[in-house]
Amino acid sequence: MLSTLTYANTFIKRSLETRVLLDHMQLQKMLYLLYARYAFKSGGDPLFANNFECWPFGPVLSDVYQEFKKYEKRPITDFAYDCNHRAAVINTSEVPLFEECFDEVWSRFSVKSGVALSRLTHNEGTAWSKANEKGNILLELEEIMRDGELLF
Repeated sequence: MLSTLTYANTFIKRSLETRVLLDHMQLQKMLYLLYARYAFKSGGDPLFANNFECWPFGPVLSDVYQEFKKYEKRPITDFAYDCNHRAAVINTSEVPLFEECFDEVWSRFSVKSGVALSRLTHNEGTAWSKANEKGNILLELEEIMRDGELLF
């Protein structure tokens, strides 16, 4: 499985190419929506091993948070680099289902603000709302899969 930062870089690459710049909250929510849509369409295959955590403003990947928190509410203008100073991205055209889900998430949600995307993930019945009600730290894959249908 690829790193969550590779998926983040793929969104940042698209963001820079299209000049639709993403802030940190947008990036987190776009990653969540991609993960959910892919899990739904693939019948439960996760894109990566990291778990989404239930934070006050919605689902969060803590490693992505740590990498990009320096941007705060400003647009992200650079990639996450590995120890060899490489910024890994996914060639979406090499993985048809991934490309379909990525393009769907980008076209539907890249124009929405981070606050709007946070509200979306807070809707009643979402994986975040259920985890929050139960006091759970992590979101459950089965619930995330439902979001892959419910939020689209």
